[in-house]
Amino acid sequence: MNKKTFWILAVTYAAITFIFNNVFHTAFGAFLMTLSYFALAFALLSFVYLPIQPFLRQFFYSRKKNQTDK
Repeated sequence: MNKKTFWILAVTYAAITFIFNNVFHTAFGAFLMTLSYFALAFALLSFVYLPIQPFLRQFFYSRKKNQTDK
């Protein structure tokens, strides 16, 4: 998926969510907002986890290696 397609889908999703949730006050709009909150939470967790993932792997690998040496 190229950048143009991604941004078209993102703007379309945002517009549909805004219209259904804030203008029409429908359950579908509330569902889309909930989906957006889950996506935001997932993005934030990924943003925090992915940079520290190599350090965590090294820590647990070193721990397992030290236990087998004893």
